[in-house]
Amino acid sequence: MGHSKISVTIPDEIYNGINEIASRERVKLSHLVTEALVEKLRKKREEAFVQQVNEAFEDSEIAEEQRRMAELIVDNTDVEELPW
Repeated sequence: MGHSKISVTIPDEIYNGINEIASRERVKLSHLVTEALVEKLRKKREEAFVQQVNEAFEDSEIAEEQRRMAELIVDNTDVEELPW
């Protein structure tokens, strides 16, 4: 994996806080910032995926198809055969 160098401006309070954590945990500041950005990126991607799913289910045709599928499953499932 390649690396890129960036320059950002952040409030002193945040800088001091992450610098203190990096020092206490004995990790490089860039490592701590990278971890935070990775987590933020993961969260944003997850939110985008959930939004796409929600938008798909807002589609009345998809909702109707899901309802029909659920009914078929219910109609064709023998409850006594289920493992629980």
